[in-house]
Amino acid sequence: MANNPIIVAPRSRKQIEEYALAVRRALGVSDGSAVDMLRLLELVLPRVLDEYSFEVVADRELGEAEATTSMTERSIKMGLTCYEAARQGQARYAFTLAHELGHLLMHTGSSAQMARGNSVKPYVNAEWQADTFASAFLMPEGEVRRCSCVREILTRFRVSRRAAEVRASVLNLDLPF
Repeated sequence: MANNPIIVAPRSRKQIEEYALAVRRALGVSDGSAVDMLRLLELVLPRVLDEYSFEVVADRELGEAEATTSMTERSIKMGLTCYEAARQGQARYAFTLAHELGHLLMHTGSSAQMARGNSVKPYVNAEWQADTFASAFLMPEGEVRRCSCVREILTRFRVSRRAAEVRASVLNLDLPF
C-alpha cells in the first residue's frame, strides 16, 4: 500500500463482497464464470455508464502505475504494456483491471483525502477497498468455496496463482495447489 494512502468512506469486506457480486450480476456475468475484463472495460461499460471513458496511453503517462482511475471523472487509463499483456490473456492483468473498476465504481466522485503516514485502517483505505472489490468481483465467494484446490480457482476464473491463493486465504480455505 502507498505511503500516503487515500482515505475514503468506510466499507467492510462484507459490504464490498456483496457490492461486487451485485455488479457482476447487473453486468450479466454469471457467478461461476471468468470475467473478460478488457471486453467489460472497452465494450460493456461505455454502453451502461454515462460519461465513462477508457483510454490506452503510453506507459510513461502513468509513471509507475499500470492503470489509473480518475477520482473526479468516470475514466480509466491503462498503460500500453499492461493493455497488450491483458490482450494476450496474461492472467495477472484481470486483477489490475478489476481493481481499477473497483475504484471507478466505489471512489470516482466520492470525497477522499490523503492520509499522512501509513497507519490507516484498511476499511477506509481506497487501495484495500479496490483490491477487495477486485478479488470478490473476479472470484465470487460462493463459487470459490466450491473449488477443491487453488489451481481450480485460477483456471476457472482466469486469475493469477497469487490472486487465487490470496482469495483462498482471505476466505480461510486451506486448499492445496
